[in-house]
Amino acid sequence: MRCHQHMSFLTALVAAALPPAAATYWIFGGTQPVVETRLDPIVYPGIVSAHVHSVAGGSRFSPTYSYSDLVNSQCSTISVQTDKSNYWTVITFHSSYRLVLKHTQQPKLYYHDQDAGTYTPIPNSFNVYYLRRPGPANETIHAFPNGLRMLAGDPTRRVYNASNFEDQAITYVCLDYDNDHTGDPDWAERQDFFTHQCPDAMRAQVFFPSCWDGVNLDSADHKSHMAYPIQDYETGDCPSTHPVHLVSLFYEMFVSVDQFPYEAGSWVWSFGDNTGLGFHGDFQDGWTDNTVLQSALDTCGDIGGDLASCPPLAPLVNDDAATACHIEGQIVDESIGSLSAPLLELPGCNPLWVGTGPKPTCNPAVATPGLVDAKSTLPSGWTEVGCIAEGTTGRALSAASTINSTMTKPLCANYCDALGYQYAGVEYYTECYCDNTLENGATTALRTWYECSTTCGGNPNEDCGGPNRLTLMQKS
Repeated sequence: MRCHQHMSFLTALVAAALPPAAATYWIFGGTQPVVETRLDPIVYPGIVSAHVHSVAGGSRFSPTYSYSDLVNSQCSTISVQTDKSNYWTVITFHSSYRLVLKHTQQPKLYYHDQDAGTYTPIPNSFNVYYLRRPGPANETIHAFPNGLRMLAGDPTRRVYNASNFEDQAITYVCLDYDNDHTGDPDWAERQDFFTHQCPDAMRAQVFFPSCWDGVNLDSADHKSHMAYPIQDYETGDCPSTHPVHLVSLFYEMFVSVDQFPYEAGSWVWSFGDNTGLGFHGDFQDGWTDNTVLQSALDTCGDIGGDLASCPPLAPLVNDDAATACHIEGQIVDESIGSLSAPLLELPGCNPLWVGTGPKPTCNPAVATPGLVDAKSTLPSGWTEVGCIAEGTTGRALSAASTINSTMTKPLCANYCDALGYQYAGVEYYTECYCDNTLENGATTALRTWYECSTTCGGNPNEDCGGPNRLTLMQKS
């Protein structure tokens, strides 16, 4: 999307930099993933998908899409909690390969360390834009119909067609806040990876088609029921074949490539692509009440990231719930890597894919893992009480404690059980506390669930307490 700036800057500065076509919009800024796993309920319903995705939004994201189930999500990583939609892209890896390996070969982007032969997932976050762009005919802009699904981009694309709106809708921006690169073609917005480092991260962008056929919520290719406007991929009037003009949807995925040394070919999408041409995004609607979305489109105008200034959205904003939100269901039983534990191969059949030729195959074939619950299971006889406040004059549980960088709720419960205690509590990523009674003024009175928002050190999909809050477990 042309001329947008990083949303970590003041909203006013962002608004000042936007082109006239973007005069009416809002942003769900700094959105974190609800999960990163190898699932795609649109393209691969009910099974493990081909590559890893970074998914934002509703917590009931699952292998199979059901609008009626998704809207019952406990929470969303989108700050407006009425929006239980899911927004996802591939993820990026930093990649490295040893010369002895015979590689001819948001999505997640990985860093490929070409000396160590490893792939490290690169941290990312999202800005999700909703834009009201009625085109020259000033067409009515509609909310998403309940149950809409769509894709933008193509993971198999190996060339750029400058006359194709779908190709134009996938772009990259290299961020450097300390230097002005105006007029330098090496720094201009482009459709593939840059050939130099991005000092303040790289922005991977996807603009979705906004014209709907008015009938189908999906199609066989997950694209034909949608179309880009006539004049331009990001603004214009809808064609007669797709006459319903929906709100325009645009993702910015901020990828922290600056955390890794730059080397040509070291940025790799989770499906093996190191050119950037195959970037793509998915959307599945989960607005629990699309009249709220329609009201916001009709009345709120140019609010940028200031959602509190939009009356239909303001009472539905809950940043604490968004921060604490984790997936409720299952994930693929495999490692997708981490900063401290890089991979030797990308998950699935995704060998390094260099250049414009066909994607390399896997020989022998890669086994497909099963699914597991994203949240770990407590040991027999233990139940989770919930989120409680720490003691007013000291620790709620003070008889024993331990610290473990891979802390989970079952690990803590087992530790306390082995010492003969009936209460166990986790707090601040890595800490576990035990006792037979609640001490120092603490009680079992439950706090709001999202006050326990600290991720467990050993499981990013579950919580381990929060600021002055303890996730309490009890043995029956």
